[in-house]
Amino acid sequence: MQDSDLSERLLVKCVKPAGKRETNDIDRFVGDRIRHYRAMTGISQQKLAESLGVTFQQLQKYERGENRIGAGRLLMVANALGIPITFLLDQDAVEQRKTGALALETTGAEASKDAYHIGRAFAQITDPEVRKSIATLVQSLADQSEVR
Repeated sequence: MQDSDLSERLLVKCVKPAGKRETNDIDRFVGDRIRHYRAMTGISQQKLAESLGVTFQQLQKYERGENRIGAGRLLMVANALGIPITFLLDQDAVEQRKTGALALETTGAEASKDAYHIGRAFAQITDPEVRKSIATLVQSLADQSEVR
């Protein structure tokens, strides 16, 4: 066997074929986060998809983690939902999800209808000072309830 034949065979084994990459737990986690925040803000799949320039079927695939979402489009999603991109990429949760320790935790409050309506109303508040005051109030109330 010639050296060139061997190096060619090794190169073929090392180089992955071009094309669709498989999705993984992180893709599904990010999709879950997109769906969660979209629902919290009351934006339909159709409306969000239109703002991203994709079909609602493509958005469904992102939300289910069937298709990967690029960084630029992920930023567009965050902007359309009016949230920081970090809300979609919470590093602690991503790391826990990778190790199987977290399945997109949802507390009773997050799952409740009250939280949904509060989230929708909060998203409509445009004054940053008012938003900060509300967040501080809610955190204070949550801290007090932990003490009891």
